[in-house]
Amino acid sequence: AADSEDTTFVRIARGNRVNTLTMTANENEEVKMTLDLNARAVHTLDQNENYEARGGISDNRQLFNFEQANDTSTTDKDAELLEPFFFSSGLFSVFGQQFLKITNLQLTINNNLQDKRFIGVGNKSIKDGIPANRQYELTFTALVTDNRLFEELFDQAEQTGTALTDTDGLIQLLFTKGNTEEIKLQFKNYMISNANFTIPDDKGPITVEATVMPRDLHLCEVKTHWVLQG
Repeated sequence: AADSEDTTFVRIARGNRVNTLTMTANENEEVKMTLDLNARAVHTLDQNENYEARGGISDNRQLFNFEQANDTSTTDKDAELLEPFFFSSGLFSVFGQQFLKITNLQLTINNNLQDKRFIGVGNKSIKDGIPANRQYELTFTALVTDNRLFEELFDQAEQTGTALTDTDGLIQLLFTKGNTEEIKLQFKNYMISNANFTIPDDKGPITVEATVMPRDLHLCEVKTHWVLQG
């Protein structure tokens, strides 16, 4: 309405695609995720203009997940539904074993979208996004507990295989909660691009900062009470 134009800022971003997704699990922190979105167009609403979302999703469904988790008729255990995943409840395995003590971990998935415009499109504010090859990058900092990582730098060009399992040939990221919710990501066909081993002067623990480059996403599995919308 006209009386709220000076106090309300509304823009509708349409045709969104995820360009870059970054998942971070740092020591003593919650698991965080950031998204870089590529929008096809940004629309400014006129006064009294109605906007119908994709699939006809109405306003009364925007927060139904949150309301369900706070429903007084649910059990006490449902309070965990609003808790985030924590670093301490995570698992990271590579080369078939948990051989390091991870302190920081970051997964980056990049779709490499390219903005394109074409002849004949009547609105200059509308653009398209053309995806290129998807890239995966996994970086971590860890305390060194054995020499497996160092050996792989010399002995393995790429970790590959056909009969891949959790304990043979797959990188696995697993985050769990006490109410059985979990996020599981598995990657295959990977290699180490670099590993920086730090030997401190104070005779403290040896650490490594490594980057692993997977070529394929093997599995993406989410177990949750939330309704995943997209």
